[in-house]
Amino acid sequence: MEITDIDAYPLRDDLWNPWCIVTVETDAGIRGVGEAGGLWANTDLDAKVAHAEKFDEWLTGMNPHHIEAIRMEIQETPWGLSRLNQAMLSGVEMACWDIVGKDHGVPVHEALGGKVRDELRAYANGWYDSLHTPEEFAEGAQEVINDGYDAMKFDPFETAVRDISNEALELAIDRIAAIRDRIGPEPDLIIEGHARFTPGEAIKVGKRLEQFNPLWFEAPVQASQGPDAFREVREALSIPISDDLASIAHKHEAMDFLAPRAIDIIQPDTGNVGGLRETQYIAQMADARSIFTAPHAAAGPVSLTGCVHVDAVIPNFKIQEGFEEATRPDWVSDVVDHPITVEDGQIPVPDEPGLGIEFDEDAALEHDCNPMEDHNFLEPEFKDTYQAHER
Repeated sequence: MEITDIDAYPLRDDLWNPWCIVTVETDAGIRGVGEAGGLWANTDLDAKVAHAEKFDEWLTGMNPHHIEAIRMEIQETPWGLSRLNQAMLSGVEMACWDIVGKDHGVPVHEALGGKVRDELRAYANGWYDSLHTPEEFAEGAQEVINDGYDAMKFDPFETAVRDISNEALELAIDRIAAIRDRIGPEPDLIIEGHARFTPGEAIKVGKRLEQFNPLWFEAPVQASQGPDAFREVREALSIPISDDLASIAHKHEAMDFLAPRAIDIIQPDTGNVGGLRETQYIAQMADARSIFTAPHAAAGPVSLTGCVHVDAVIPNFKIQEGFEEATRPDWVSDVVDHPITVEDGQIPVPDEPGLGIEFDEDAALEHDCNPMEDHNFLEPEFKDTYQAHER
């Protein structure tokens, strides 16, 4: 079997974080589907479309079953670990696993070693957009609980960078306290730092968070400060600390965090770190250091599906991120058939061949656009910052 074509489809309509779906065609008539992640919501999708053309040039004629050879062909070059290259490799690698599963008639998790669990715990994210007052946060959290979740992530810090004013910190604490008062002590809260604080400020904030017993404090430190800063914060607090998407782009950076136990939870993103096997590699390295893995999934349904197949096989799985109710547009089922869904805070592990989804490129082309330079999902007008995409 040989790869005959690789293409990328940027999607945007009503999306806070535009998606890039990748397809890999073969001479056997089997098509695989993957997703190339975006580092942030303003990632240039045109660059991914152009880079997919280079992947088509590099990989056409290779056997999609030879995933390790494909990884070496792409990663082991001077530019191989760049963010753009890693993102496109992730989408192509995911699509190749989809092909392998379809060709053998087994789900991808079977090809990855076999599942050790049939269901995955999930937490809600994206639910707090446009909320401001502590009362609004509490009401939003209650709706998450009503949807069946028993865990949720949110960022209460608004626009703080490096440090945080006393007023903003008190508002953040009031928001968390209002949520705890409304939903009680049992549901898990994950406090998102979005890589905003200096180590000293992160410790100051983290001390205030300890009273709420969060599942973890995510990305408390600016990613540029590296694992030493994370470890400094971790050792000063009694609550778990995690990395985020900005900190770890591949398994080599992951090792920098894992070896010194700078974090308690690692969050590789299947659409950004090089794909499903790379995510599995990182999880195995983390397991050797008694560190949990909770894959990052702030992207589309194909990326989330890839996470689920990896989650099913890794021993140190913690919990899976999900944006389902909050950010998934109505048209997604037109583009992706059988997307992963969260049911009462749980994700059933699919058993269909491959990833268990199909992709409609004609439907995707109806939502084909690129974000402009001023696209910022933190601003309320972000949905207006798109331009028509020229193919």
